[in-house]
Amino acid sequence: MTSTEPGSASLRPTRQRRAVRACLAGFDDFRAVPGYKNHVWLAGRGDTEKDIPRGMWRSKDGGTTWKRIAEFDTAESVGFGKASKKSGYPAIYTSARIRGKAAIYRSTDGGTRWVRINDDDHQWAYSGSAITGDPLLYGRVYLTTNGRGIIYGDIIAS
Repeated sequence: MTSTEPGSASLRPTRQRRAVRACLAGFDDFRAVPGYKNHVWLAGRGDTEKDIPRGMWRSKDGGTTWKRIAEFDTAESVGFGKASKKSGYPAIYTSARIRGKAAIYRSTDGGTRWVRINDDDHQWAYSGSAITGDPLLYGRVYLTTNGRGIIYGDIIAS
């Protein structure tokens, strides 16, 4: 992984972290958070043969340090959408596995708590290649499927 200083014309190597190796070995998704300088998220399947862990990580310092999101057994994609509150962190969406349950999850508090937002009748085959939230409409999520096109979902009014 490389980085650059503001105003620099070249990239310099940075220290490689386990989370970055997980992403490269079992690469799935690597995203910067819109509107939040140096906030980066990784979703990866890892590599058991190389002892590289799988799951999801976040960095708030441009990748210098990483925090593993403990809930995830594995994660295949991560994306961001409009925050639930005007001044809040963007909603985070992922196609992932938590406690053995593969599903689509959302966090509205910066990744502290995760809520499953689909059900067993709406799995759409493989949905891990891309996911993102709508930047203007809170609660709308877009995801790719395995040959079924792009699907979007909205929060159901209760």
